[in-house]
Amino acid sequence: MQSKTGLALNISQLINQTQALKDIYKPVFFRLIDSDQKKAFESLITSEKNLHVFDFIESQVEELIKCLQPTIVFSPLSVLTQAVKDRFNGNPTEEYGVWVYYPWAAKLVHLLDEHEFSIVRTNRNKHKITVEEQERLSHKKIGVMGLSVGQSVSLTLTMERGFGELRIADFDELDLSNINRIRTGVQNLKIKKTTIVAREIAEIDPFLKVVCFEDGITAENLDAFLTENGKLDLLIDECDSFDIKINSRKKAKALGIPVLMEGSDRGTIDIERFDLEPDRKVLHGMVEHLNMDKYGELATMDERLPYITAVTGVETLSPRMKGSAIEIMSSISTWPQLASAVTFGGGVTADLARKILLGNLNVSGRFFLDLDELISDPIESKIQSPTSKVELLTTEEIEKYIQQQNFHSPVKSDEIDENTLLAIVDAAHLAPSGGNNQPWRFHYQHKKLHLFVEESATEAFLDPEYMSSYTSIGSAIENLLVSAASHNLHVNWELTHHLLPKHVAWFSFTKNYTPTAIEKTLAAQIKERHTNRKITPRQAIDSAVLNELSRLTESISGAKLKWVEDPIHLQSLANISSHADLLRMFIPEAHSDFIHKEMRWTLDEVKDTQDGIGIHTLDLSYNDQIGLRLVKDRRAIDFLEQINGGSAFKKLTTQQFTSSSAIGLITMPKTALSPFIAGGQAAEKLWLAATSLNLQIHPVNVSLIFFYKIKSDKNLAITDQQKAKLMQLEQNFNAIFENTQQEEAIFMFRIFKAPSSPERTIRKSTKKIFSIGRA
Repeated sequence: MQSKTGLALNISQLINQTQALKDIYKPVFFRLIDSDQKKAFESLITSEKNLHVFDFIESQVEELIKCLQPTIVFSPLSVLTQAVKDRFNGNPTEEYGVWVYYPWAAKLVHLLDEHEFSIVRTNRNKHKITVEEQERLSHKKIGVMGLSVGQSVSLTLTMERGFGELRIADFDELDLSNINRIRTGVQNLKIKKTTIVAREIAEIDPFLKVVCFEDGITAENLDAFLTENGKLDLLIDECDSFDIKINSRKKAKALGIPVLMEGSDRGTIDIERFDLEPDRKVLHGMVEHLNMDKYGELATMDERLPYITAVTGVETLSPRMKGSAIEIMSSISTWPQLASAVTFGGGVTADLARKILLGNLNVSGRFFLDLDELISDPIESKIQSPTSKVELLTTEEIEKYIQQQNFHSPVKSDEIDENTLLAIVDAAHLAPSGGNNQPWRFHYQHKKLHLFVEESATEAFLDPEYMSSYTSIGSAIENLLVSAASHNLHVNWELTHHLLPKHVAWFSFTKNYTPTAIEKTLAAQIKERHTNRKITPRQAIDSAVLNELSRLTESISGAKLKWVEDPIHLQSLANISSHADLLRMFIPEAHSDFIHKEMRWTLDEVKDTQDGIGIHTLDLSYNDQIGLRLVKDRRAIDFLEQINGGSAFKKLTTQQFTSSSAIGLITMPKTALSPFIAGGQAAEKLWLAATSLNLQIHPVNVSLIFFYKIKSDKNLAITDQQKAKLMQLEQNFNAIFENTQQEEAIFMFRIFKAPSSPERTIRKSTKKIFSIGRA
């Protein structure tokens, strides 16, 4: 019985023998009519103990005769047998053709020699590929960079005999995870991909010329790859290095070499005919704004992402790829690829390569062969109940309404000039609002300024019973009051609770008022106040400052301001908030509101609507902005929900909360007649005061709105499990802030130290939200 030590030694010897053959990919040819080759052949037969011999030369000759004489198929069998015998012409069968030895597999195969081999190998190509076309292809030189999709491309080109010389480049060795898309066996682990592909080509067609660039494409060898032994006729790019993608195209453009690329997601095809369009922009102009010389110096994904997305696109990714992209570095470590997509892409690329090389396709551009779109189940139309769209309030409607109500002020009012009115309304208009929906409408008539809810702006999923809009209107009222004071006006005003939701309040003014110091301070901050979403290293804020902010906030009757600074509680609040943010994405109506009503994805959208939140104002990294753009696709969100994904969103929220100096919460008594309006006043008073101290505020109210909605909306379309989860989160939330059942959570926010945000949300023009009636 062999010892374990002896077994280990034997295994080690075998491994060493295998390693000696690791990089070999060229077969050895023996033509036995040559005496020297015959001696070498006989030596191989004698010395190679594990040699496997395959000799089916007679059947190959039979096939050759059928190819050369198609009518012989219909002749008696004896005619074919005689034709085969005549082909050998009395010579030994072992001397016919060529013997091909594959050292890495210890296999010796008897084949027709190249000319006859080619006739039989390509017989079934005719006449999809004509004999003349096959001959032209046999002189073409193709370069393939990257051997994942590139392996499938190379082997398909080989099977069709679509080239005379193939240059393949990849620096990598095969890993186990590669076998999900690279057709090879586990015995090839840690063998260079170039070697694997070259071997497979040789085993299909040993006569084809393959040149391996086993270091991949580098700045030093790119010229040789493109031009050595003759300029390439076609460059096929399937590499992952984006600097190589661009630099190789620049040189291909200079040399007039067409470039073909398949992206494996949605069957994305890029064709760049630099041979026909010498002035064509690289990658259709999508990377013109980038400095590719810097790419190699970039270390982080955040730095490289602008380059990657410029090439791959964002909006055009498939839903599952978008969902997967969001999960990269969270639940997965790299971009996914499937064997089906890679194989499909290999076939498509080989087909297009042939057409380009033969002059049958001259087009350039980006194309999609998306099987999910071409072949799919019919989409069932969902019958939606008709919804009545609320129209904008008109001046005529407002004037009629005011006349019907006949508002009276117990205090004598002064007439205010138009410029002062505009200044006051503009200040009110700069108040924050949920999603920057600006849910207010002002009208001045008979010495009174009236405030209405602009109901056309309040139809959001996360505005149950106008709670968010009323909070925003409360903030607008606070701005109005301190702005009027700064203009030496005393304000008499009244909330018209009995007229809600349409009419909110009226205001009248008397002159010669002397503003307080705090009113002057707050008024001076109205134009500076803004939402800041930055993530900066955590810095403590002096408790005296927080206490002063609490005192000022609580000058609004009933308001309480509570602070959380403990890191453990900050993490808990981050978990609560991130769950709510993710739930918002998963609920179709809430997601639709976020994508279409709240967010503005381009500067043109911002200018057109004059509301919503421009993505450029969010203080997000480019990486996070891309993540946000990916969630626009409802199908990607459905897929994320299916895989219980979305951890990337939780990561961002966690960073925001744990980097904050504190999290604040303003509450109001539930017994208050309009807790959200008063709470909005308190929130704006706090925010203006914080701005005067160079402290930054970021509202984080989504979880509060869900807590309110789950109690107020009996038809909330979420699962019982989701409802139970929200109820548990609310209990945790109330425990952290020590809220009682008599308190309504109005406004939660991050407070922290950071530079101001350079970009601000836009506001509608004043004429859209303010009118002056007839005297």
